[in-house]
Amino acid sequence: MNPSFDIPISRLQTVLQPEMHHVNQLIVKSLDSAVPLIGQIANHLIWAGGKRIRPLLTLACNRLFAEPSGGTPDFSMHLAAAVELIHTATLLHDDVVDGADLRRGLQTANTLWGNTGSVLVGDFLFSRSFQLMVGCGNLEVLGELSAAAAQIASGEVLQLVVSHDLNLTIDMYRDVIASKTAALFAAACKVGGMIAPMPKDLEDDLYKFGHNLGMAFQVMDDVLDYTVSQGGADKEKGNDFFEGKVTIPVILAVQGNRNPQFWQDCFTADSRNQGDFLQAMGLLHEQGILDDCRGIARDFAQKAKESLLKMPDCSIRDDLLALIAYSYSRES
Repeated sequence: MNPSFDIPISRLQTVLQPEMHHVNQLIVKSLDSAVPLIGQIANHLIWAGGKRIRPLLTLACNRLFAEPSGGTPDFSMHLAAAVELIHTATLLHDDVVDGADLRRGLQTANTLWGNTGSVLVGDFLFSRSFQLMVGCGNLEVLGELSAAAAQIASGEVLQLVVSHDLNLTIDMYRDVIASKTAALFAAACKVGGMIAPMPKDLEDDLYKFGHNLGMAFQVMDDVLDYTVSQGGADKEKGNDFFEGKVTIPVILAVQGNRNPQFWQDCFTADSRNQGDFLQAMGLLHEQGILDDCRGIARDFAQKAKESLLKMPDCSIRDDLLALIAYSYSRES
């Protein structure tokens, strides 16, 4: 695929660079602690090269309705920082639950400092995010982001219960990713508009835009776990497979009765090896299942586009429309 699909994120990063500079300063300030281990663990992940999509969405959705701040700190930047801290906290917790060894090409915090430290620092980041939210003095915004944080936790528990079950349905899978991924995308977008002079009747549409964009991104994450690409990826290829985690490609394969014995043998075994993974990738490619999954991501992206087109026609909306196209066309 065309590497130019990286442009939508870099374009937003360029347009919003002054604001993101202050967001990063707020993050650094939030990590300040008398306990050195907190900074070591949090900095290890926060500055490990993530795309910062969620805080960019908060700033961009604010810009849909507000004049550029010129980088002058305002509440949109505090909320963008809070969103990134929530996301980072969930990643720290996820890696402990999954027993992951790598994240963004680096060793995970739990492999370097242990599970206990990672969980506690994740809790610290959650508390700092709420301090940033409270500082905005908007109870509706606080309610939106706190509800998203609760939904993320609920989604992680649901995933823990169902994600290793080969009988997992598409509907249940959607419930999981709606909570663990799309909830924060949706809230990040909505709160950006809520603290701008946004018409009340557009709040739900801005939320739906973020929700469906998040769904598209997560479906593609699960596809890319089984895809060999030339670009770098944020996680090891095959992580979901080796962990025995049933995601959308496997669900479609099982429900379509495609080589059921292979999938049964793989996901009931205590572990899976590289040969199993290569065979799994081959089957998913040959049978067109990954293309079917991309079609599902594209459908979510189309819904996101329909909601976004209700927003004011401006250059930042064009940048967000490009991000929607990237969400289902990316390689990493």
